[in-house]
Order: sequence, then C-alpha cells, then structure tokens
Amino acid sequence: MIVDEPLDYCRVKKISEKGYGFLTSLYYSENVFFHFNGIKDPVVKDKLEKMKRGELYFYFTSISKNSKRRVYKLWLDISEVEKELIPDFVKKIIEEFIFGRTNPFEVAYVIKQLRENSKMDFDSFEKILHSDKLLKTPSILLAMLTEKELKNKNTIEELVEQLESQQINSDEWIKLIIGELDYHNHQ
Repeated sequence: MIVDEPLDYCRVKKISEKGYGFLTSLYYSENVFFHFNGIKDPVVKDKLEKMKRGELYFYFTSISKNSKRRVYKLWLDISEVEKELIPDFVKKIIEEFIFGRTNPFEVAYVIKQLRENSKMDFDSFEKILHSDKLLKTPSILLAMLTEKELKNKNTIEELVEQLESQQINSDEWIKLIIGELDYHNHQ
C-alpha cells in the first residue's frame, strides 16, 4: 500500500456503461479516474454493477500515473479502510465540513459512518458541533446521527428547531445536544 497518499472520498453520481468514471477529490483539483477493471474484490465489483445514480460513496486512495490521477485502492465502507489512513482523514473531513465547498449533507454521511465505526472521537466531533456551518444549519446534525442516537431523534429535532427559531442560544444548544447524544457512552 502507498502510505503517503491520503484517504479520500467521493459520492458517486454516475458510472458510465463502460465501467469507468471520474471522482472528485478532497485533495486534488483534477478528477480521479477509476475503472471496474481495477477493482479486484468481487463483492465490491458486484455492488458497483448494481449501483444506481447517487447511491454510493467511495473511499479511496489514488496515485498519479502519466500525469493523470487514478484510483489506487477503493473501499465502499469506512470500516474496511486501513486504520493508519483514518486519523488524517478525520482531520480532513472536519476541515471540509467547516470550511469546504462539498455539500455538507454529503460530508455528514461520512461523519456518521466514522462515528458509527468509532473512528471519530468526542473532541473531533465537538469541533463540528461548534462550527458556524452547523450552527447556521443545525438540521445537518440529523444526518450525522448514529443508529443508537436515532432513538432520541424527536428530542434532537426539537432542539434543532429551537436553535433555528432562536429560542435557545448556540452554547446552550451544544450543551443540550451533547447531553442527548450521550457521546461518551457510545464510545
């Protein structure tokens, strides 16, 4: 494995009939090329064959070959990714959520996967909770809820509505959300 290449991700919106596509990158301005032929895992290949528009997220590393960037290794689930790639990826996802241009709901999906697989610690998630982007659009939080947290979804939705209607301030909201998520007990 090439360890100096960072873990990247992309929501796949379309794969051509010929089995190739181009992925956007968090790190590189050019799109990253991939082709089914480069995928060795038959389970992944089968899922890709059945994929519909916009239903899949790729986690991948890429390399530059002949001045073109192409997928080196690909995963469909964050739980399958080598653990040494995760810490820098978490930092990049937080940065992308707070400052980036990627649709925040797409990044929220990735944050949810990281959280469900215990790959994002409380301090990292708290940076997201304190971000201006989440405080301006608190409904994004709902897309980050883990299966365990969905039990409290109605209460969390009420807190989202209270922040949106300015019935509570952001500091109070964060404190209440952390209490509802009971994050420390989910680790």
